[in-house]
Formats: sequence, structure tokens, C-alpha cells
Amino acid sequence: MARRKVESETRQLYASIREDVYLAAKARAAEMRIPLRELLEVALERVLADEIQPVDTAAPASIWDDEYLGMQAGQPLGSPVEITRDEAERLVRESFGARGPERDRSGPPTGHADG
Repeated sequence: MARRKVESETRQLYASIREDVYLAAKARAAEMRIPLRELLEVALERVLADEIQPVDTAAPASIWDDEYLGMQAGQPLGSPVEITRDEAERLVRESFGARGPERDRSGPPTGHADG
């Protein structure tokens, strides 16, 4: 494949990026049969033309974005989940919201029969 002559001035760019992003970009460039440099130029041009909106960092984070929950969720179905009591309570509170008065964490809930 013949190289396309660059008609404008160029600058060399160096950036440390995550390996998974690099590999995905390299695979996409190969799939499109274009040089990685060209894929990066197109992506930068689109961002500069406001075709791609930046991610809203003010959006509330989901409890499912937790790194450890993500790792455990990736395990096969039926695998044991190992979280502490505090993590379990936080997960339930954030998932279902606070309903009713907070109970004392030191013991089992009152008013239930054990037998």
C-alpha cells in the first residue's frame, strides 16, 4: 500500500496511554486498513469539531462502578462473593435506599423469632 503524502506541516506526538486503549485503537486501525496515525488524527479532528461530547464527570457514580464488585461480578455464576458486613450494608443501602429508621448494627434485628 502506497503511503499518502502529508500536505501540511506535522508534529511528532508522544503520550503514555493505557495499554487496552492502545490495543483497541491499533485493532480498529487495522480493521479500517489505515495507519494508526491517521486514526488518531481523525479522532482528534472529531473531538476538536465537537462531534464527540466529553463525558459528564458531574453525573452521580453508580455503586456498580466499584472496582471490587466489578471483579466479582465477572466471576462465573455461583462463585462465592466475599464482601465484609460493612460493604454488604453499604451496597444494600445504596441499592434500595434508606427505608425506615437505622437499626443498631451490633446484633440481629429485633422483633423476629429465631425458630
